[in-house]
Amino acid sequence: MPGFTLVDLLATALSLLVFSFLYARRKQGKLPFPPGPKRLPVVGNLFDMPAGAEWTTYKRWGELYSSDIVHVDVLGTHIVILNSVKAANELLEKRSSLYSDRPTMKAFSSLISIDWSIALEPYGTRWRGWRKSFHENLHPAAAHEYRPLELKAARLLLRNLLETPEGFYEHLRHMTGRTILSVAYGIDVKDHNDYYISLAKQALDVVAKATEKGRLINLIPALIHFPSWFPGVGFKKEAASWARSMNAIVEEPFAATKKAMVDRTAFFKQSSSYIDVMQNESSNGEFDAKAIASVLQSFVLAMVLYPEAQRKAQEEIDSVVGTERLPDFSDEPSLPYVSALCQEAQRWHPVAPLGIPHRLVSDDVYEGFFLPAGSMVIGNAWAMLHDEAVFPEPEKFKPERFLDPGMRFPDAAFGFGRRTCPGRFMARSSLWIGIASILAAFEISPKLDNQGNPMLPEEKYDAGLISYPAQFACIVRPRTGNSGKLILNSLI
Repeated sequence: MPGFTLVDLLATALSLLVFSFLYARRKQGKLPFPPGPKRLPVVGNLFDMPAGAEWTTYKRWGELYSSDIVHVDVLGTHIVILNSVKAANELLEKRSSLYSDRPTMKAFSSLISIDWSIALEPYGTRWRGWRKSFHENLHPAAAHEYRPLELKAARLLLRNLLETPEGFYEHLRHMTGRTILSVAYGIDVKDHNDYYISLAKQALDVVAKATEKGRLINLIPALIHFPSWFPGVGFKKEAASWARSMNAIVEEPFAATKKAMVDRTAFFKQSSSYIDVMQNESSNGEFDAKAIASVLQSFVLAMVLYPEAQRKAQEEIDSVVGTERLPDFSDEPSLPYVSALCQEAQRWHPVAPLGIPHRLVSDDVYEGFFLPAGSMVIGNAWAMLHDEAVFPEPEKFKPERFLDPGMRFPDAAFGFGRRTCPGRFMARSSLWIGIASILAAFEISPKLDNQGNPMLPEEKYDAGLISYPAQFACIVRPRTGNSGKLILNSLI
């Protein structure tokens, strides 16, 4: 029997699209879809979809159509965008039994081997088992046990900043990678050129590239059978090397720790069952590491652009902690402005503006709008955290927002419903000790031009699953002549 030709594949794909379009119209009945851009036959809103920073476009659509829920149709795939905390709570929280699944990514996953990820795992028995294990090891009381490792990572970050302040961007990534690898595997990461940190960075780069370049193949899985020269699937050429990077970060630290436990050379002793559970945490923790690093990088950018916030935080630290020691976790209740600053750093530029899409498992109705089964449902955290009604002047960095006892920090930064990030408690404490430590020891300011004028960096962010500030230059210098001594003494 002769193989399919390219024409056959195109004809089949087009037929399936037409069928799905007609079937959806029949099933919809009399209720309308949520408002959105006008759809074209078959291709729907394919040509309306933004090329980057989608969260700002989705927020603008919500404002244009005066609706906190927006609908688009891309080649037969229904996409529902939630732009308000109200809509997200109603659907993703209260109706979580319908909205906890993930869109099918089997074609994509088969190319780069990401079936180990709890974040991408479809809702089901395996996911529930993983989630239970995560909760047992990362609930608030358990996360508290990791604070000594987080404190050590923060102190080592300060030393790295003291030695090479111009490398702050990579030092922040190194700190978060160190924490994740220490918690998951007990690996004592090297200060420079660590092999496992390098593996983690490669894996994160793969995730960023793959989620950006592979979006079309998840909308049209049949494209996996097309040659790599076909538009939209050129990244297949890189898939083999991507798969090797992803396998390495999952398998190599796990194997090294197992061997260290047998040889009794492990950095700290954990049970074999703990390591088995945390193998999945480390592989998924690379997402957490990049997210924490992104917030820390945003914090540094904010200190350059909003020096008054830095001054207020440092005055609070000096009045509570003094100048003869560095802050630790016991100081947190007494440093409300520093805590508010940490929250504002997460709100100002959320690390995952759109998060990972949910999938609706059966037809649903919300405020008179029809939501079809199989829809990709996106919680637009950017829109929620930049809601002018809740956060006046949302584009500005204003920690004072969170000094108001009535202002509850929205969990939109960590996802929704049963898919809320299980590592959020550890992430919050890592952020707090990292930010408090930097503020206590260093002054952050803009670089100066030849005339002595400050060169303020652009507030520019890279798009992707995790959004982080484009690299920028600034001055990071010790606050006092005693800062270096404090940092070095804290490591003894």
